[in-house]
Amino acid sequence: MNWNRERLRYVRRPHYGEFMFVCIAVGTGIASYFLNVMCMYDRETERENGRGRYLMRMDRHRAVTFAVCLALCLGLTWLFVQYHYGPLKVIRYLLLLALLYPIALRDAKEKIIPNRWLVYILIIRAVLFMAEIVCFPSLWLENIRFTLAGGAVSGIIFFMAYVVSRHAIGMGDVKLFAVIGMCLGIKTTYLVMIVSLILSAIYGGCMVLGKKKNMKDEIAFGPFAAAGTFLVLLIGA
Repeated sequence: MNWNRERLRYVRRPHYGEFMFVCIAVGTGIASYFLNVMCMYDRETERENGRGRYLMRMDRHRAVTFAVCLALCLGLTWLFVQYHYGPLKVIRYLLLLALLYPIALRDAKEKIIPNRWLVYILIIRAVLFMAEIVCFPSLWLENIRFTLAGGAVSGIIFFMAYVVSRHAIGMGDVKLFAVIGMCLGIKTTYLVMIVSLILSAIYGGCMVLGKKKNMKDEIAFGPFAAAGTFLVLLIGA
């Protein structure tokens, strides 16, 4: 009897319409494209004038970027629906991944994680946090704990690593993981840390064995943080 009740409860669980998730995928794809273009603008701001004109400009490279953003958002949205994620969670994950890409690219090339790009993530998180409060008012305290605890614990862990490693890990990495923690929570961010460290260790080991780097050389951690986040979200952890 109890099994039948549980089965009926699962069957009656509300499902969001496919059209809604298609709209979310397309909308986040467009938003992801413009977020990437905004990051490009920030890099070229000393040479370019007029943000609006710059954002609306289209060329072959941007057309490819736009198509890739849409395709990835459609594919990941379909995957997240299989994991039974709600719309706000899907949007939060997709936009986080969208901004981690330019962050990883900039860190790999110049070993810099711009504070402005982290602020973009914080603004998106704040807007989605308010939407969560409106949509789920009974869970407001749990949402606050999830967001603040995720950011605080993740930031503290990496700050300790920053101190212990004698600044081998940069403050940009500390701030990056604090922001990721606010978006993913403690448990998921902990998995991201482990995967990121494993990936960076494999890469560093290969570079040392190939005599392209030595043990004292610095390695940009942003790309591994982005890759770790993507892999953890991909498997639905």
